[in-house]
Amino acid sequence: MKNHISYSDEREGPPRDLADEMETSTNYLSQWGSWLSTRRVRNLIAITVFCLLAFSLLRWSPTQIQNYRTQDAGLQRPAITLPPGNIIDWSQYAYIQYVTNLNYLCNSMMIFEALDRLDSKASRVMMYPRTWELPDNNGTSSLTEEIRLLLQARDTYKVNLVPVEVQTFHHQEATWKDSFTKLLAFNQTQYKRVLSLDSDSTVLQHMDELFLLPSAPVAMPRGYWLEEKTLSSQLVLVEPSEFEWNRVEAAIADHGDKEFDMDIINNLYAQSCMIIPHRPYNLLTGEFRSDLHTDYLGSSEEVWDPKKVQEEVKFVHFSDWPYPKPWIQPLVSQTEEMKPKCQESSDSSRQDCTARDIWLHLYEDFSDRRLRVCGRRYDSSGVKRARSFTKLPTT
Repeated sequence: MKNHISYSDEREGPPRDLADEMETSTNYLSQWGSWLSTRRVRNLIAITVFCLLAFSLLRWSPTQIQNYRTQDAGLQRPAITLPPGNIIDWSQYAYIQYVTNLNYLCNSMMIFEALDRLDSKASRVMMYPRTWELPDNNGTSSLTEEIRLLLQARDTYKVNLVPVEVQTFHHQEATWKDSFTKLLAFNQTQYKRVLSLDSDSTVLQHMDELFLLPSAPVAMPRGYWLEEKTLSSQLVLVEPSEFEWNRVEAAIADHGDKEFDMDIINNLYAQSCMIIPHRPYNLLTGEFRSDLHTDYLGSSEEVWDPKKVQEEVKFVHFSDWPYPKPWIQPLVSQTEEMKPKCQESSDSSRQDCTARDIWLHLYEDFSDRRLRVCGRRYDSSGVKRARSFTKLPTT
């Protein structure tokens, strides 16, 4: 006869063995509940929870979230906090410059002077033409102006001097024929990371925090002023390696007649480059002359405030074509024509000339520092006068 299990059998309860196990579990739970109900145990649990909360609060710091905030929609900062200096081996990181003539040698000196004055912790590297022979230990080499400045960079600003073969292409415009030398930064494998800065610029704050960005072969800002989304080679963060240098070297050897260093980098890294926010790391002086600022601010709602921009920016590139670079004397008429125009203030009682004053100050400050850092040969007082003695509206 087949065994038959009815629905009533299922409702009667579990088999005897399972019932015994459930009874045993119930006894354990009853004993556990009785133990937890004692005052001593409750007090011990409360003290433990309080200690854990106190420990968490002691370790918490507002700086842990400070870097994730943005002051406005257009200002994006890397989510990085610099740890104490003794935790980082700054000898693995370096700001790097390349020089091929006296004008740009002085400009690079000014970059290093600014980094030194701003207490940057990273190393400093100057790539210079191998044909500029430094004195040997006996000092037998002649002390040319190039050598004088190189030695000053080494001894005063702790710059590591690296002789290189200048990458010259005579089919290029004179201004750019040596610009491929900048790309030798990819071959400086003695460093974990190097930050290349164009020397026709001003450093207003150090940028040591960029060295601690997540790993990437290349990190750059975009040229926010360009219609196409193009990387800007005015500031380039590189992880030097043999592999990347081989790629760059091959691209240099095969470049077109109208290609420059920026084209090489864009061709190789446009699709894979880490993007550094241009704000506050890459501002053109021409922005102070512009009527539209949406591309720089990153928002059409934010109000342009030149003073705020001046205070936040870290790196300013002199770019006001056809106005000359800051070490070249302009005509007074050029300054009068090119300087930013004053705007009506909100109450219309006077003109707001903040943008004009900041723009003029950037150029005049460059002239002052050029004389102070490089010497009388680089006195740009005539340049300063040409910019200062213009008919300026009263602020």
